[in-house]
Amino acid sequence: MSYSVEPNNRFFQANRSIVEAELNPAVTVTFVSEVDLTEVEQVRAQSGKDKPSYTAFVARAVAKALAEFPYANRRVMKRWWLPFFGPRLQKFEKIDVTVAAERDMPGIEYCAFADIIRDADTKSLSQLTHWLKDLATCTVETNTQWRTFSSLIRKLPRFLSALIIRSPLWFPKLWVKYRGGAVLISSPAKYGVDSVLTTWTWPLGISFGFVKERPIVKDGELTAAPTFNLTLNFDRRVMAGAQGARFFNRIVTLLTNAASELADESLKVQLAA
Repeated sequence: MSYSVEPNNRFFQANRSIVEAELNPAVTVTFVSEVDLTEVEQVRAQSGKDKPSYTAFVARAVAKALAEFPYANRRVMKRWWLPFFGPRLQKFEKIDVTVAAERDMPGIEYCAFADIIRDADTKSLSQLTHWLKDLATCTVETNTQWRTFSSLIRKLPRFLSALIIRSPLWFPKLWVKYRGGAVLISSPAKYGVDSVLTTWTWPLGISFGFVKERPIVKDGELTAAPTFNLTLNFDRRVMAGAQGARFFNRIVTLLTNAASELADESLKVQLAA
């Protein structure tokens, strides 16, 4: 035969259930901007062996922007078991940043899970980089989030695991515990993708593409500079276009001015010299 039907896979079924039940492109807006990373590269060059990752810069910029624009740090909450309790906004008092991670393992090519940087606005670039390195190499033994997620899928019937995985949608405390706050960062940049345009199950989805030299205009002159394409996909029910644009523009500004805005204090003096 020229094809085969693969046997049932629990991770595929869980991923399918989340995608079909939670994604709603009709309520989202996407912004894209090319970001000049000249100062990001300056900070990375001066950081020695502990070179911050691009995701660490993005996480720090997003956390700082959320602190300045708290209206972005919310989600639409529904309680289906209360028919007269309409959708409400859940405001997050802390700034938690969720990061998507993929498991490069046979049989679970459909699967990604998310872990949460708690109080991300208090973390330095160095702390964020170490956290992200741990996430990239984590196992079920070292990462509670991955252990819980994979155990639910492997051990429970499909309908029950899917229901439990989606339960944070309806319970505010479970959202904070298992989904974090308003924002998810995801990037396949290391695989050479320039831009990511999609809808996420979080109200704010931040993605960035491959970093490379591109032509840009500086001070009226055409030059080459390291850049990436940054994308924000946001729930238009949480904030309108103007508010979303201000929030997104602040993230871009923070990344562009990384030496003064995002660098650890120990590096700022050195970079300013």
